[in-house]
Amino acid sequence: MTTALISTEQLKTVTGYDRPGDIERCLRSAGIRFFYGKGGRIVTTTDAINAALGIQSQTAPPDQEIEFL
Repeated sequence: MTTALISTEQLKTVTGYDRPGDIERCLRSAGIRFFYGKGGRIVTTTDAINAALGIQSQTAPPDQEIEFL
């Protein structure tokens, strides 16, 4: 099992916002945890989105691969 990272570009599509500040506010208001990647890009994971939706996480061990989409 892998945890997929959701990129800023994907978040732009999903949220409908182009500006990083708007994306950040949208994620915060939805309770989705995120972090800043290289160059200040906003990144989250499918597990973070699922957790905000109340879907039980299937967290894998720390040495688990992360799939970049």
